[in-house]
Amino acid sequence: MEIIILENYIYPESVIIIPVLYLLGLFLNRTPKVPPWVTPWVQVVLGIAFCIGYYGFIIEAVIQGILVAGAAAIVKDLFHKANYLTKRDQNGKE
Repeated sequence: MEIIILENYIYPESVIIIPVLYLLGLFLNRTPKVPPWVTPWVQVVLGIAFCIGYYGFIIEAVIQGILVAGAAAIVKDLFHKANYLTKRDQNGKE
């Protein structure tokens, strides 16, 4: 996906929230008492809260919060899939 297309949907000011939500998701996944299904919901709620805090209480802030939470989830999936493929290749399996 080109950056130009990404900028049409996610505002450049909101991009900084993506790594924050990604790291928060990693911490939540490693917490033993937090079920795995809770992590994406926490990311969505905090993404919306961060965007509302930055943009004010407007509908675009809610949409931006949902988009950055989705981008954080996609980044997590890409990193974990790349890590899985790298480990698989190092073990000699194909």
